[in-house]
Amino acid sequence: MTRAPGPPLWFDTPDFIFRSLVHGDETEEWGSWLADPGTAAMLNAVPRARSLDELRLYIDTFNRIDRHLFGIFEKTSGRLIGIRTAEIDRARRAYSVHMVVGSRTDWGQGSMDQTTEVLNNWAYETCDLLWSEASVLERNKKMVRYLCDSGWSIVRRIWAFRPSMAG
Repeated sequence: MTRAPGPPLWFDTPDFIFRSLVHGDETEEWGSWLADPGTAAMLNAVPRARSLDELRLYIDTFNRIDRHLFGIFEKTSGRLIGIRTAEIDRARRAYSVHMVVGSRTDWGQGSMDQTTEVLNNWAYETCDLLWSEASVLERNKKMVRYLCDSGWSIVRRIWAFRPSMAG
């Protein structure tokens, strides 16, 4: 028996609307983000565009109870520029976060700082969680530097090997 999803969440920041993604939010632009080899590499994903059907199925994997999928929308245009996930482990009173901003022209425009603030406020104050965690590929030097500069600590490094997809 599948549990009904929780209510959609909505947060305002100075420049962005940060809210739960629902059917109807999927766009071809969002689907094209992972076709960019650089973006796909940072997510350890195969570079290829995702179809609208695939995006709808992806939205459905989040129940808005302990697995949340958020969209980051520009306030001025309403355009989806990025997504964040938050997966809650209530037993550990922790949550893990991941984020991607799709187009390089949208990188560095404040979406990470603004959505991190509202996400942390919600997680710590509303959900009564104590800490958060993230995983970052070591080759994503800019993100590793950002997290360290923002007060995050490297708790452990996990070494993994993934055979080449080339053959």
